Amino acid sequence: MEAEVEGVHEYPLIHSIHTHIIKYGSIDEQRRLVLVIPGNPGAVEFYDEFMKTLHFSSKWPVWGLSHAGHSIVPRRVGWKSPDHSVFTVTGQIEHKLSFINRFVPDDVKIVLIGHSIGAHVVLEMLDILPSERVLEGMLLFPTIEKMAQSPQGRWLTPLLRNMKWLFMLIAAFLWLLPYTMKCRMIDYVFDRRGRTFPGTIAPCIKQGAHSAIDPYCLSNTLHMANLEMQEVDEINEGLVRKHIDKTRYYYGATDHWCPKQHYYDMKERFPDHDKIELCSDGFRHAFIIDASRPMAAKVSEWLKLL
Repeated sequence: MEAEVEGVHEYPLIHSIHTHIIKYGSIDEQRRLVLVIPGNPGAVEFYDEFMKTLHFSSKWPVWGLSHAGHSIVPRRVGWKSPDHSVFTVTGQIEHKLSFINRFVPDDVKIVLIGHSIGAHVVLEMLDILPSERVLEGMLLFPTIEKMAQSPQGRWLTPLLRNMKWLFMLIAAFLWLLPYTMKCRMIDYVFDRRGRTFPGTIAPCIKQGAHSAIDPYCLSNTLHMANLEMQEVDEINEGLVRKHIDKTRYYYGATDHWCPKQHYYDMKERFPDHDKIELCSDGFRHAFIIDASRPMAAKVSEWLKLL
């Protein structure tokens, strides 16, 4: 049954830009919702397998939305020139709040799931949304501090600052290729990665890759990433402490974006908080590539506690 059901894909205008939404389940009867906020690249297609599995295992409605400008929008939807401030980190936070305010009724209780930089977005959203609207924020592999100082950040930051043109040149070349050739190249890349990843790479990952290499989407992705390196520095301990009772933290044991030391630091700051966990299952930071199903099963168990 699960394999036969597809999510509902919508492209509403949110905060001046058409945005890709994937929905599993309706909020009409349950009046509760899991809302998935992606990392970066922020194409919601990457999370389709995770969302579908979570919906069927938990019986909760599960929706996800792309970051503004990170997903390809079908031509039939049309085009509207957006306010480019939406592509900043702050703009992306406002974009998610705008979606909730327009499409999620006030009486629907929300669980926010933020992955990677999405965890930072969720923390900021918790500080703005009315407390009674949110049941919990689940922060997966959370990049909420010292991004530029992380192992990945140290080599990526100078590239984002000085070599964006090279990424864009490569993307422009790839985008000129026929669609079938791009598909074969993406298949080749992920089939090779499948030799080293322990799980099965879901088809949605290849779909998300099409958005990731689109020149317009890539430009917005790189712009946001560059700002992340500058803005996500010292942890906002006051903000974390303010919402600690409504947040769960799940750190990777081999994560090069938020190293294991970040987990130990959080445990030292909040020794009595029992929702700070270190992954013992070998999931990578980009769990959506090969571990969407087991990660969804874990989140489903957390939902039972609410």
